[in-house]
Amino acid sequence: MKALVTGGTGFIGSPVVDRLLADGHAVRLFVRKPLLPARLHGKDVEAFQGDLEDAVSLLRAMEGMDVVFHIGEIKNISRSAAGRNTALMEQVAASPAASGIRRFVFVSSLTVAGIPSAIPAREETEPGTVLHDHYTDYKRRCEEIIRERLTGCEHAIIRPAPVYGQGSRYLGQMVKVIETLGPVGIPFIGNAKNIAPLIQVKDLAKAIVSAGIRSGAAGQTFNITDGEEHTWMDLITAVGQALGKTVRTIPVPPLLLKFAALPFDLFAGFFGLHLDPVNYLNYISADLLFENEKARTLLDWAPEYAFPEGVKEMVAYYRLRS
Repeated sequence: MKALVTGGTGFIGSPVVDRLLADGHAVRLFVRKPLLPARLHGKDVEAFQGDLEDAVSLLRAMEGMDVVFHIGEIKNISRSAAGRNTALMEQVAASPAASGIRRFVFVSSLTVAGIPSAIPAREETEPGTVLHDHYTDYKRRCEEIIRERLTGCEHAIIRPAPVYGQGSRYLGQMVKVIETLGPVGIPFIGNAKNIAPLIQVKDLAKAIVSAGIRSGAAGQTFNITDGEEHTWMDLITAVGQALGKTVRTIPVPPLLLKFAALPFDLFAGFFGLHLDPVNYLNYISADLLFENEKARTLLDWAPEYAFPEGVKEMVAYYRLRS
């Protein structure tokens, strides 16, 4: 199989590329600079120079490919950027280039599923609360475009839970904060004991690759989580234990933050922002339990990383690089 990967040098894309190569597939990396990471030298990888701001370059990169894994995005920090990400998907769906590939795999977000109306939630579970922000709105709209307009090829949509593992600068910062503030107390919305959906990055990569290969994945959407009933407190505690630190949290009442968020929510639209802070406070303080049975069945996939061991490996990686 010949695979095009956008975002293939990033946190999620890098292990997807590694997985594709390990499985014997040829990879074309869509990159702004025509340079390969040192770890990929001598492997069946080519660098294709382009930019997601330039849809024509992406359509050229799709030529001759069997599967496209669209993981990258235009940095999504404004309504304008969200619109450009959506416009890119519209151009891909309308282009004859899409008819030349077998399948298009889009990495969306579990936030599109919102706060589920019932748990454990499945892909068809209706959201009790729909989230509206730049990131979620653009992911939701891209899903709609893919289902309704990308008719020239098969598609599969992956909705990852919050991802942990090696290679994210944000997670490295989180580990540092827990190491510094953990013994004193980390402010957290509520008591941090609500169920938190998580997925280890290599387990996610395996699911993404399977979505490009497995016949049963065609036309399907998958919520990708490890399926475990762990909490945010479990995550914070596991990081602390891996650091050899005692960790405590300082509960912040959600209602207090909601009142503070209301004026921000009102003025966000005036400044061209769309952040939905009130519903995100609800989201963080809700029980978010999602099944992964559909992915297990149709992708022949199962998580390999048990939660505590995966966190230990992650912490060891960031400590080594700090």
